[in-house]
Amino acid sequence: MTALKKYQRLEALGLWRESEADQRREVIVSFGASSLVLSDANGKPLTHWSLAAVRSLSSGDGPHLYSPDQSGSETLEIDDETMNGAIHEVRRAIRRTGPHPGRLRWGLGAMFLALTLGIVLFWLPSISADYATRILPAAKAHQIGQKVLRQTDVLTGTACQDPLGRSALDKFENWLLPEGGEIHIVDLGARFAAHLPGGNILLNRVLVEENAGPEIAAGFVLRERAIAALDNPMNRMFRKIGTRRTLAFIANGDLPDTALAGYARQVLTAPLVRADTETLLAVFRETQMTTTPYAYALDASGESTAELIARDPYPENYRLPLSDADWIALQSICGDD
Repeated sequence: MTALKKYQRLEALGLWRESEADQRREVIVSFGASSLVLSDANGKPLTHWSLAAVRSLSSGDGPHLYSPDQSGSETLEIDDETMNGAIHEVRRAIRRTGPHPGRLRWGLGAMFLALTLGIVLFWLPSISADYATRILPAAKAHQIGQKVLRQTDVLTGTACQDPLGRSALDKFENWLLPEGGEIHIVDLGARFAAHLPGGNILLNRVLVEENAGPEIAAGFVLRERAIAALDNPMNRMFRKIGTRRTLAFIANGDLPDTALAGYARQVLTAPLVRADTETLLAVFRETQMTTTPYAYALDASGESTAELIARDPYPENYRLPLSDADWIALQSICGDD
């Protein structure tokens, strides 16, 4: 240490008492490598005191009394101001460079706090959403899906339900959603389709009203199925409404309408998501449906959807369970409004 090197040649007289039963004797005090060296008049070392352990038993002006341990039975009195100042400076330097258990505890505490905050901020939202989705009964999931659907009605209007087209819509649903779910034909503005928790898919009425056949409308329904297969809609909803509301749902089984309204707005205003090509092709293949009309509906040039066109699983003999009469009936489901 710089401070110790500075005082290595410094010496002073002191009065040393080895124990409470001994008489004080005069000694020469000097600095060693890391200790105070106490020597007799002939320069013979009598004892070494560790500088790190030296304690001051007095304060203020005048002679200073020191001890090498907590007991204070062995003492050293020094009246030399220069030596007292040197001992004080060297001990302070040792404390700065030595281990600091308190700082270590604070450091470990800060690391633990940071880790806890990291879990809360980055892992808890996903963990809570996964758990809420896993414990959700089917009936409750359907109920939540219907509540979200009612919130979208505020933004899109009620789904088209003209009786002449309802039977055709049932066939359309059974064809494209064989494992259950409902298709709701609504006015989505510039958006073609969207999916909601509970198996609900919103389909823009223009896809039904302005196309000669069901291929394009069916393609957008299958796209929503593919996206939902990659990201569970209920799980996604819990992530979007936030950890606090998700934990509240886990505790009491209820979601406020304000949270569902906010989520419905997010669904209808979020940027278009393109489905993973492999998953999308698998869904079309399972449904025995061509991908080409859907691909050209997304991009009239076919450049950005070339893979869907080139790998069309049913380019010609695809399955259409809806008759022309069914399609015409479905096109009229919104009536004359």
